[in-house]
Amino acid sequence: MKPGDVDLADPDNVVRYEGAPVEYFAALRREDPVHWNELTPAGRQDVPTLERGFWVLSKYDDIVNASKDHAHFSSHRGGPVLWDLEGVENALETQRAGMMGMDPPDHSRYRKLVAPPFTPRAIAKMEPVIQQKAAEIVDAVAGKGRCDFVMDLGWDLPMTMMCEFMGVPHEDRKMMFELSTAAATPEGKTREEHQAATSALMTYALGLAAQKRENPDDGLVSRYANGEVEGADLNDLEIGIFFVTLSIASHETTRNTSNHFMRLLTEHPDQKELLLSDLDALLPNAIEETLRHSPPVMQFRRTMAQDLELRGKKLREGDKVYLSYVSANRDDDKFPDPDRYDITRENAKEHLAFGSGNHFCLGAGLARMQLRILFKEILTRLPDIRVVEPPERLTTIWFDAIQKMHVEFTPD
Repeated sequence: MKPGDVDLADPDNVVRYEGAPVEYFAALRREDPVHWNELTPAGRQDVPTLERGFWVLSKYDDIVNASKDHAHFSSHRGGPVLWDLEGVENALETQRAGMMGMDPPDHSRYRKLVAPPFTPRAIAKMEPVIQQKAAEIVDAVAGKGRCDFVMDLGWDLPMTMMCEFMGVPHEDRKMMFELSTAAATPEGKTREEHQAATSALMTYALGLAAQKRENPDDGLVSRYANGEVEGADLNDLEIGIFFVTLSIASHETTRNTSNHFMRLLTEHPDQKELLLSDLDALLPNAIEETLRHSPPVMQFRRTMAQDLELRGKKLREGDKVYLSYVSANRDDDKFPDPDRYDITRENAKEHLAFGSGNHFCLGAGLARMQLRILFKEILTRLPDIRVVEPPERLTTIWFDAIQKMHVEFTPD
């Protein structure tokens, strides 16, 4: 493949290439690491809109540097999503109200408000709850011999923990799963359908916030509803978009990492055999290698706040920039033999699946704990579990997302 062969704004790529187009990113890293992506008709979606091309950064160091250089690469100016938001009513304002659409120092102030529940000490206290829930999930399917991994083993734990941290009633978790999945993937929907899902989440958030003002607790919604930033209360838009962002980020990422972990263990039986030989010792690094090899979030956007020359290319103020975490995680200057799935890789944890810089994922420690506990339970009780049909992937430019994947195992 050569630069220009793939329009990265085309949502069908993740289906067409059975995941992210990793061979194309290898070509960009070799030949054009700061590449201008021209739009093709396939990349011009009615909902959302995209009218102009964008720069693609594909090298690990460039993406790390851009993630730290807010003076040039702004999350706030055009929002964190690739689609054009300026022409859609309230869309850019909404994106900017969330932490992912903020630059320092605003981002740091809002992050500080919700960070305490995500400290290592606070997360460690959740381990018994996660272990109990993981056991219940495996109990429900262990006797069947076959199930859909996504819906029967993958979704419930991260959604349950999201509800726990946000202060959402447990009985609402299935509704939250459906709405957050719809809000996370605007491609393939009408603008009205996507806005309806997002609006439903925001309406739910404001109702919950009102309850938390009357009866505060330690949940994140309560922290936002009763919190202040520089002496000012948070407004409804800030509370609503915070809720939407966290409901998507905390669920989609962990769920899809668990799906890819199961897929990769099936595709690499030697690595699965090695993992089973010493599960406790090898599982943490196997999770890191899964995140490196198949990151659930493929990219985020930055917008040039001022002109910059990078690798001989002139990036102009206002240009959009695509930060490819998929490509960074396959950069052979950072990860030797990057296409190989190796659960003993020494520097696997240096992947960018959780982002970099100020926007590094707040819930990374919680996600790692959930994945470790869930797969310890699955592989201990169902050691011969394997994928038996090709996974069905979601059509989107954001997530390398699997929406259906059947597995079989000897009943427990």
